[in-house]
Amino acid sequence: MVRFKNRYFTVEVVPENSNDPFKPKEYDIYNAVLGVTEQIHGEFGAASVKNGLDVKYFNEYTHIAVIRSRHGPHKLLGSSLPFLSRIGKRGVKLKNIYVGATMVKCFKHLQKYNQEKLNQAIKLCKTEQEKKALVEKFSKQTKD
Repeated sequence: MVRFKNRYFTVEVVPENSNDPFKPKEYDIYNAVLGVTEQIHGEFGAASVKNGLDVKYFNEYTHIAVIRSRHGPHKLLGSSLPFLSRIGKRGVKLKNIYVGATMVKCFKHLQKYNQEKLNQAIKLCKTEQEKKALVEKFSKQTKD
């Protein structure tokens, strides 16, 4: 038996127009990632990435996704992700947060990332009520 190594890309999907609700399906993200890889690296890149490509996690509230790829072709995927500009019909930008070897490490890093985001948002709050409401809303979103 041969052990297949994977790499997990933790990315934040930032919609260009934040006024409209943005709730893409994991399949839409999969198709967009595969399409942009084919645009950048051609059929060879798309074929090598397609074998192990999967969107393992997507949070609708925080717009954070974890994308799995096989070790080796993950370099092709990582080089094409910055060029992703559309998911479905919506314009987006991808912000790479972390690349890890296991999902556990990705989620540990994601906890630190979310805590930093929360601390930044708390600094902008002026009253204790705003802080409590923000913490409650944030904890509710990250549990999903």
